[in-house]
Amino acid sequence: MRRLLAAAVVTLALACPIVAHAQSKDDIARADALFNAAKALTDSGQYADACAKFAESKRLAPGLGVTMYLADCYERIGRTASAWTEFRAAEGLARARNDKRADVARQHAEALEPKLGRIKIELAPSVPRVGLSILRDGLPVTTEELGLAVPVDPGDHAVIVSAPGHAQRTFNAHVGPEAPSATVHVDSLDETPAPVAPASSTTPAPAPAPSTPPDATENPGGTQRMLGLVGMGVGVVGLGVGSVFGILAKSALDSSNNGPCNASDKCNSAGLADRQDASNKATLSTVFFVAGGVIGAAGVVVYLTAPHAPAATGLTLTPAPMAGGGGALMSGRF
Repeated sequence: MRRLLAAAVVTLALACPIVAHAQSKDDIARADALFNAAKALTDSGQYADACAKFAESKRLAPGLGVTMYLADCYERIGRTASAWTEFRAAEGLARARNDKRADVARQHAEALEPKLGRIKIELAPSVPRVGLSILRDGLPVTTEELGLAVPVDPGDHAVIVSAPGHAQRTFNAHVGPEAPSATVHVDSLDETPAPVAPASSTTPAPAPAPSTPPDATENPGGTQRMLGLVGMGVGVVGLGVGSVFGILAKSALDSSNNGPCNASDKCNSAGLADRQDASNKATLSTVFFVAGGVIGAAGVVVYLTAPHAPAATGLTLTPAPMAGGGGALMSGRF
């Protein structure tokens, strides 16, 4: 169907290549030469160059025939919005003179309309309207076009906005198969520059903050916990030594009871010596046991009261009976 329409455009346009409204014979001659050159380029498939010549020919001598050719040329190179505009213009010219080419132009325009890309320009209420100038791809945008989705050719587009007392701003938009429409929001005419700190050679640089010793921040209470561990270690050793002396005291007491001393506690000199040795060892056992328990308990307190001690740390000191006196069992998690 498209080939038939294109053939109809060419055939009907040839019937009236140019209707001249130029003001001089030179313009008419130049327009005719450009038209013929554009047709030759079209025949050889050089549509981009042909479109430029058709457009200049139409500018010099507007007419229905050259308008139809230009519209068809634009369609061939993918400038859908430009082709649609020219077909609509050709339809208007044809209907004004009751020319049958009006239907051909209308059919082309209707076929292109679903493929059109569009750009909408929206202004924020804060944008001043007095002296406002808006250019889309170098062409002025009227107030009536604002907020409307206007057909544009596929590709990149630039919207330039300016007003007295304000810097010119450029907004870029892209329209294509992947994004058939775009909206340019003009929120302000003033771009806020990034703040720059003023340089001053007389202002001294701020002194660096004093650094905190690593131990104080990375391991708070570390020294106190270390002292607590040492205390607990000494306590354990004391309890162990006390337990050993307790066992030795029990052994000496048993030795005296097995011979030198009878059941009524009457002892000879050897038995008395064993009893005295047992008493001395029992005393040492008690001293070491008590001292070890006190020092160990103090170490536990020091360790647990250290700042930010790990929550998983726990110690338990449990009394336990032992031969010759007593003992204790210490358990914990570190």
